Amino acid sequence: MKKEKQTLFAIYKNDIHLGNEKGNNLKAAIKKYLIAALFKKSLNDKEFVSSYSGKKAIKGIHFL
Repeated sequence: MKKEKQTLFAIYKNDIHLGNEKGNNLKAAIKKYLIAALFKKSLNDKEFVSSYSGKKAIKGIHFL
């Protein structure tokens, strides 16, 4: 099995930076962040999950 390259994403909720998470894409990174933040039970709540956004971390280390 070939490993896919993971990208670092800055994760936001309501335009406030919460942290960074790696993922194959933005959706996967947000899901991993929510699981790490102990929100796994809320993953099926589309309104809750939609309040989170993200963008590729600049230089792989931070956010703007």
